Amino acid sequence: MRTLQKLMVGLDFTAMDDTLIRYTAFLSQVLKIEKVYFVHVVKPFELPESLREELGSEPPRGEKIRHLMAGKVSEYFDANNRADVEVLLKEGDPLKELLEASAALHTDTMLVGRKLKLHGSGVLTHKLLRISKVGIIFVPEAFEPQLRRVVVSMDFSEYSILALQHVLQAAASGPDLAIICLHVYAVPTGYRTLGMSYEEFNQRMRGFAIDKYEQLLARFPALQQSGRLLLVKAEREHQEDTGELIVLEAKRARADMLVVGARGKSAAAQFILGSTTEKILRFDLDIPLAVYKKEDESHNLLDSFLSSYY
Repeated sequence: MRTLQKLMVGLDFTAMDDTLIRYTAFLSQVLKIEKVYFVHVVKPFELPESLREELGSEPPRGEKIRHLMAGKVSEYFDANNRADVEVLLKEGDPLKELLEASAALHTDTMLVGRKLKLHGSGVLTHKLLRISKVGIIFVPEAFEPQLRRVVVSMDFSEYSILALQHVLQAAASGPDLAIICLHVYAVPTGYRTLGMSYEEFNQRMRGFAIDKYEQLLARFPALQQSGRLLLVKAEREHQEDTGELIVLEAKRARADMLVVGARGKSAAAQFILGSTTEKILRFDLDIPLAVYKKEDESHNLLDSFLSSYY
């Protein structure tokens, strides 16, 4: 599993950039991130010959943009921040350029903005999440940086355990993190066929989750000090709203970050995320959301997607 050593941040020259740069500077300090790439992609732009002559010795547009980016970044990265920062300007299709940059730079995670009121459709960020082979952190606009309490959506699958490993690894970097493993479960409608009452089956499911969590404690000793299990039952009328319930419980826990592991499909299925992850994305408008995927499930799709450009 990757460690969080290289982070790539997508900027777009909107007010969202201030939130992203400030949050990145904060993460760099508390998680001891070694390298941060700030990347802005401009669409192809050609100047008419007459305008080129008029501009004369004016610096190229790219140099001006890069200078502005570097100035903004320097406002938040002072001498106390040891991260090595690099500002990059790309030209072309934003989705393609960001994916290629992430692959070429071997980044561990992307960090992008989640716009609510600011201009922007959010289509690019959703496409990045579906296609990228690295994890992505969505940061809501105007979010104030803090990282004291993290909620991990835990269904005890290999995907949610992967997400937990990322959190434990971050906690090992130094921050005093409280880790809440949130398990949302529902009593199936067919419990009567097993000759059990609703309450009996409910207790059986709770016991199953507790046993699974104890196995995690044995596997990850660090979780014994900083973690706890939160069991939440989805009532029958809300069993289809698991994603919304996860977000609601994360808010109730006053989480500073919600972390999920996403189950992917094949490239032929266009790597749609699991339905619960999609719903979490839809309802989480206030808390930074980190989504991690298994690299081997997304690698072939990324290659297939990039090859379509050539």
